[in-house]
Amino acid sequence: MTKSIIVQPSRRRLERMEDLTQSDAPRRQSLGAVFWRAARAVYPSRARRLVRVRLDPEVVDWFGSRRDDPHSGLNAVLRAYVEGRRNDSR
Repeated sequence: MTKSIIVQPSRRRLERMEDLTQSDAPRRQSLGAVFWRAARAVYPSRARRLVRVRLDPEVVDWFGSRRDDPHSGLNAVLRAYVEGRRNDSR
C-alpha cells in the first residue's frame, strides 16, 4: 500500500487561488454526508509500471474527456477497485 500524502494549504494560499468555478456548470445532487465521511483521498504510486491493456473505445473516450491525463483517471478507478476488494477479503 502506498503512503498517503495530504496537503492542507493555508487560508492565505486558498484566498490567493484562482476561482475556477464555472457559472454554466450543471447542478447535481449532493453525494451526501455518509459518502463524504467514508471517502478517502487516493494518490498515485510513484512506482508505476507501463502495461498494455486493450480497452473498448468508448471507455478510453470517456476517461479522455474527463481529465488532461486519461491514464490518471483510469488508474484511480482501478486503484479504488483494488483497495475495495482488498478490504473485502480481510
